[in-house]
Amino acid sequence: MSRLRTPFLAVLGGALPALALPLVVPWISPREIDPAGHLEWIAWVGLVPALLALDAAQGWKRAFGLGLAAGLAYAYLAIYWVSHAMTAFGGLSQGLAFVALSLLVLYMAFHWGLAFAVSYLVRRRLGWPLHLHLPFVWAATELLRDVLFTGFPWGNLGYLQARHLAVSQLAALLGIYAIAALVVLANCAVHAVVRAGLDGRPFPWRPVAASLGLAAATVAYGEVHLATVRARMAAAPELVVGLVQANVNQLLKNEASSHADYILGRLWPLTVQADRAGADLVAWPEAAYPFYASPEQRSFAVRGSGLEPLGRAHLLLGAATLAWRVEGGRRAAEITNSVFLLHPDLSVAARYAKYHLVPFGEYVPLAGWLPPFIRQVVPDLAPARAGRKLQVMRFPLPPPAPTPTATSTPTSTPAAPPTPPDQTSFAPMICFDAIFPEINLAYAKEDPEFLINPTNDAWYGHSSGPYQFLAIVRLRAIEAGKAVARPAYSGVSAIVLPTGEIAPGALEVGPVEGDRSPDPSEPARLLLGKLPRLHGGTLYTSIGDLFAFGCAGWAVIALGMALKRSRAAAAPQQG
Repeated sequence: MSRLRTPFLAVLGGALPALALPLVVPWISPREIDPAGHLEWIAWVGLVPALLALDAAQGWKRAFGLGLAAGLAYAYLAIYWVSHAMTAFGGLSQGLAFVALSLLVLYMAFHWGLAFAVSYLVRRRLGWPLHLHLPFVWAATELLRDVLFTGFPWGNLGYLQARHLAVSQLAALLGIYAIAALVVLANCAVHAVVRAGLDGRPFPWRPVAASLGLAAATVAYGEVHLATVRARMAAAPELVVGLVQANVNQLLKNEASSHADYILGRLWPLTVQADRAGADLVAWPEAAYPFYASPEQRSFAVRGSGLEPLGRAHLLLGAATLAWRVEGGRRAAEITNSVFLLHPDLSVAARYAKYHLVPFGEYVPLAGWLPPFIRQVVPDLAPARAGRKLQVMRFPLPPPAPTPTATSTPTSTPAAPPTPPDQTSFAPMICFDAIFPEINLAYAKEDPEFLINPTNDAWYGHSSGPYQFLAIVRLRAIEAGKAVARPAYSGVSAIVLPTGEIAPGALEVGPVEGDRSPDPSEPARLLLGKLPRLHGGTLYTSIGDLFAFGCAGWAVIALGMALKRSRAAAAPQQG
């Protein structure tokens, strides 16, 4: 295979899997072009060209370079939209935004290069075929990307099956990394077939049988699990939830206090409408409230708040908090991205501050070592402080309204005491929190009945970003075995069922680009629906990422054996 053709195959092997992601092509439509997920089938064969390129690698450094090229192709297609936030809201030029995007893409692609380099060493020095090591090595490197430099596991291969429900249920068993390993195993099997054909060797029954067998077992488990969860959902009590999507231009939102009446005018009437329609909980998006709140605020029923007591619904209000502290004799602002749980009278029941902040958007990691232009891609926002702990929120539900009778006769029998109100609980995951499976695992210990993911997709403009985020949230629902309510400031609001399905009729889409006024055809929206309240978890919430850590251990052992074999082979020559 020529040295020119090999890099081309590597790039093709990265670009093809990217087509399996939720995809928006802005110059064709601002909406997802394949909502049913038919293109997800590409993931099962898309890596094959890159694996063929790996066959021709001469040395582990060359293998790393080929994997890096494949990863760059994948990541550029997956997250091209990140530069939108930098240019539209950060004031960066197109050139500087591309440099910043490229650094993030390079970080994402590094684990592709690492997986290819380790695979090269294991295969060449131990003689192990791809299907016996690459799926585990791949899962290990994706786990590494989850934690390295605060982590950015966006676009992991497991998310490519979010809309294939029978396959995605594997996340309830072993987590997202197991789906990635299965996808890589299938690619290894197809590669073995192609390689055998090119080399004139016998048909590779072992990798094909292993891949087909595990895929069939996964689908069988998925169908059984879907039926089981759907039966539990049908028998579970339900919560009526209203999700309010403001669809406010992000540039106006960044100057929220100057446009408070306008913003509240899009949020509050729909909140009242949901309350009157019988909602138990109304949820606002991330940082939707147009004023700073105090982290110690006890009530929002104050003059000038723009809010009034509700009839029955609790309100989850997304708001930034502002406090002042003294550092080195100077006052410094301390800002958090929080949600407040309010009782119907607007008194504060609980507050949660976003636990995992967005690097360069909400804080600056390694700020002293970075060039000024990249220290914060959204410089209009002050650096935020992360929340110190995860917090499950609880609130009482009002008792059901009494059923009227045909006749009513006064009696002297004293009335029975009212039934104590039911109580429900949920785990808040503000925006970026939801991309980390370990946050899901931590919450599972307290067994909330459902999850809420307040977010703001306006940063992404008309792009694949909002739909990719929804795919991630669908996997969080499956992992936890809980429904997810997802109010978005603009973008995609949805009620996701514990099966990963979108609740029928419960999907609203309204992406609004920040560099233009809101489209009059995209008014503020109210998504009113029901979600099941479920207790208990899944095998995944019991064992956590045991599969992924097992893969990491296997990868380290295999690499160690390969390196030891190299030293042993070199010893006679040295003597």
